[in-house]
Amino acid sequence: MPDGVNLSPRPTLWGFPFHTHDILGGLAVVALGLALLAYAFYVPSNTTVARFMIAPLILTGLAVAAGQLPVRSPRDFYGGIVLVDLAVLALIASAELPGQRGFAFGPGTAPRLFSILLAGLGAAVALNGIFTEGPPIEKYKIHGPLLVVTSIVAFAGMIRPLGLIPATFMTFIISIFGSTEMRWLESVIAAAVMTVFCVGLFVWLLNLPFQLWPRSY
Repeated sequence: MPDGVNLSPRPTLWGFPFHTHDILGGLAVVALGLALLAYAFYVPSNTTVARFMIAPLILTGLAVAAGQLPVRSPRDFYGGIVLVDLAVLALIASAELPGQRGFAFGPGTAPRLFSILLAGLGAAVALNGIFTEGPPIEKYKIHGPLLVVTSIVAFAGMIRPLGLIPATFMTFIISIFGSTEMRWLESVIAAAVMTVFCVGLFVWLLNLPFQLWPRSY
């Protein structure tokens, strides 16, 4: 390089360099936000809170796609966005349950609280992806996520004929197969603890009319 010639500096935004101009990632965030917004308007119950949470997601996706928002750690940023999307989806899906407004305690109270906590956690992780340097997104395997989704679908199919206790236990066992570090003893103990926790929360604390065992019992 000739003397006296310097490389042009990397463009910055608010003092932070542009590391990612992720058009596809930003558009994916926008598409998910629009899909959640359509679902929110489709649900007949009040989904005002969920709609207000969707608006920043769409604006964030547009900013990323336009290169106006730096993403320094793509794993944290997009992982956090997915957590917020899941929280919004849970809020919309449980909007028809009683106990969603004010301090009234009912079947919708726990989903609302957990969804808000999940949204806050996801937002914090996404912000960390903006302000903290991190590795790029690499290739990933579909085995783990597929088994987790399969366990959720299996729970939906088992809860009525088998009851809460067998369905919860089997759901955890199926999902743990997605890990390459699975150990049978630890997995069985963890599944039993999670089952007791779910029974204590939904049946004893929230007093929900869940069937615990198969109908023949």
